[in-house]
Amino acid sequence: MLLTDVAVEHVLVSKKTGVRQTFVLHPFTDTQRESLGKFELVRDVPEPGRKDVRRSTYVSAAQLAELVAKGLLDQHNCYVRMCPAQGKYPGANNPIKKLLPGNIRAGSPFAAAIAAVDVSVPASRELRTALLRIGVKL
Repeated sequence: MLLTDVAVEHVLVSKKTGVRQTFVLHPFTDTQRESLGKFELVRDVPEPGRKDVRRSTYVSAAQLAELVAKGLLDQHNCYVRMCPAQGKYPGANNPIKKLLPGNIRAGSPFAAAIAAVDVSVPASRELRTALLRIGVKL
């Protein structure tokens, strides 16, 4: 399922021909067992003495709305895995993009879910556990 309430423009330039393709990307839910119906968050975690390690975790739509409302995605430099609405992305992996407030359609159900989040309430145990997988401690 695509979350079409969020749209991010992405330009892909071919290394061989230099042709530019513009895609409108949306977060999409995973189709695997444990992460079925959840969105993938990706973060580069610094490891001492090594290059950054890319880690990912999965969150529900309500948890994603909570993360956006509390500003935690931007604060911890997290990205969301995206895919185009029509067709297939030509690269090996679907790209990851920052989820900015300007990318969320005003008046959409996802915007309403963000507005309904009580930012004074601490994150749930399930959300804290998911964020620990990508090195974020709340």
